[in-house]
Amino acid sequence: MKRVILDMDPGIDDALALIIALKRFDVLRVCTVGGNVKLEDTYQNARFLLEQAGRSDITVWAGASRPLFYPLIKAAAIHGGHGLGLLTDIPKQRLPEDRAWMELAALAHQDVGPMHLISTGPLTNLALLFLAHPDLATRWTSITCMFGALPGTHVDRFEEFNVYLDPHAADVVLRYGENVQLIGINVAHRALLPLKDVQRFRQYGRIGQLLFELMTFYGTKSQGEGGDPEAFPIDDVLTIAAVDAPDLFQWVELPLAVVREGPLRGTVVVAQGPADRPLCKIASSIDVDAFLNWLWQSFA
Repeated sequence: MKRVILDMDPGIDDALALIIALKRFDVLRVCTVGGNVKLEDTYQNARFLLEQAGRSDITVWAGASRPLFYPLIKAAAIHGGHGLGLLTDIPKQRLPEDRAWMELAALAHQDVGPMHLISTGPLTNLALLFLAHPDLATRWTSITCMFGALPGTHVDRFEEFNVYLDPHAADVVLRYGENVQLIGINVAHRALLPLKDVQRFRQYGRIGQLLFELMTFYGTKSQGEGGDPEAFPIDDVLTIAAVDAPDLFQWVELPLAVVREGPLRGTVVVAQGPADRPLCKIASSIDVDAFLNWLWQSFA
C-alpha cells in the first residue's frame, strides 16, 4: 500500500478525497492550508473528518494561513461558511504552534522510505518547504496536485482556484519539484458525478451519511460545471485516483511555469527559454467510466 501525505484545504471535494485516500493508501499525515476557507476551519475540518472515519490516530498539521504574497480568497460560496456545507458545530481546537512545512521537513529527513505528496489546495505549504529545504523538493516518490489547467486550455481564471490563489507558490513547486504530476480542471471537469448517484453514499454507514449531506450541498452549488446540468465535478478526488490508478489517465510531459502577476495571474504556461525546469506529467484525458467505477469500488 502506497504511503502518502495529504496537503489539503477541506472543502467538500477535499473531504471526499480524504475519505477515499484512507481506503486506498497508508495516510501518514494530513497537512492543512488556508484556501477554500480560513486555516482555522481547514484544520478543524480535517480533524473532524478523520474522527468521523475512525482515524483520529492520524496527525493533522496546520500550515500557511494565507498565500505567499496575496490576501486569502475563500470559496465559501461553494463549500459553506466553514468549509463543510451546513455543518457549523465542528469541535474547535487551538492550532499547533509548529507549522506543517516544519513538520514535513522533520519527517522527510528521516529514513522512512517512499512517500507520495498529494495536494488538493493552494501550494503554499509545499513552496515554503522547498524554499527552506531545497533538497526535499526531490525527496518524494511523486508530488500530485489539483492544479490549474493544461496550457492552451481556455478557462475562467477563478476556476483555476488553487493556482490563482497562490501563483508564486505554484511556480516554486514547478521550478524545484521533481516527479510532479498535475490534474487540471480541463480534465477534472470531464469526470462528473451524476446528481442521481449522490444517494448511493447513504448505504455506507455514518461516514456515508455525512458524505451524502456534504455532496448534496456541494452538488447543488456546483451542478452544471463541466457542461452537464445533471452532474457536478469532484475535482480533488482525481488526485487520489492519479496516484492509486494512473492508468485511468492519459499523460503528457512538459516544462511549466505560472504567470504570477497581472490580468493573466494563475495561468499555467509552457516554460520558455533557459529556465531549465523539470518536466511535469500533466493529465490530458481520463477514462470517465473507469474512474467512476474506481470511485464506488473505494466504498465497497
